[in-house]
Amino acid sequence: MPSSRPVNSGTLREERLSPGGSLLVGAICLLVSLAPLASLAGAGKGAEPVAIVFPPWVSGPEAIALSFAAGHKVLRTGRLSSIVVVAPAASGAKARPLPSGAWLSLALSGLAGCLDAADPAQVTI
Repeated sequence: MPSSRPVNSGTLREERLSPGGSLLVGAICLLVSLAPLASLAGAGKGAEPVAIVFPPWVSGPEAIALSFAAGHKVLRTGRLSSIVVVAPAASGAKARPLPSGAWLSLALSGLAGCLDAADPAQVTI
């Protein structure tokens, strides 16, 4: 006769972080979330080249064409073909808008410097 008692396949163990561990995880998440904001190109800036970041599915030639269409002077591509480095706006000139389809623009100094190509000899436009 079969048993009517449920079979215990194992005990369910619940693990929790300590309060200090939770605080550490929260602090790391906050830093990772806020760090890119430090490198966003400000409206008043314009003395340095800017990296315009397109979605990864945008090809290099298409990203360059969209940047030209928005009136930017393209200097080179970045580490990925969907990143285009453009010249700074002329002094006194109004900040140019982001090209159509671009996600954001980042100043090359600081955190966004990793978007620039490592060796100018490897860059192809």
